[in-house]
Amino acid sequence: MTDKNESSFELVPTAVDEQTHAELCLLYKESTDTVRFAKHLQWWTLGSTLLAYGGILLLGEYVGSDMTYANQLTGAVILITMGVIFTLIVYQFWQHNELRKIGEISRHMSNLFLRIRQMKSRREATIQRYLLLIFMISTVVMGAVLTYLGLQQVVYGR
Repeated sequence: MTDKNESSFELVPTAVDEQTHAELCLLYKESTDTVRFAKHLQWWTLGSTLLAYGGILLLGEYVGSDMTYANQLTGAVILITMGVIFTLIVYQFWQHNELRKIGEISRHMSNLFLRIRQMKSRREATIQRYLLLIFMISTVVMGAVLTYLGLQQVVYGR
């Protein structure tokens, strides 16, 4: 069954010449690849940070258990946490800029291209992106707190 909108849809091709269209397609592909790469880096950063926290706990457990060493490791955890949060935010801005480029490129494509791209609202996508960023930052902070508590347990638990 076709609905009224589908039967009345009239394809309007892009108004740019073939060479410009090819350039836009290349830029579009580069931007989508860059967004995927930045997302991959965000998740990789989160995972490697949690592994680093585990490594710091192992250092505290097997290398030394005095308060001075635990304080030094806690300082390292704080520095790592601040750096990772900053990095996650930078990756988010990087994605935002690439998505703005994609939006500008999309305006110069056919109306069918725009119609397909508008199936998911920009607002919904933005909310999802920032919810994931909040989740990632919360996970890093929670990992830092658990690492700190683990270091305290190593020092005072013996």
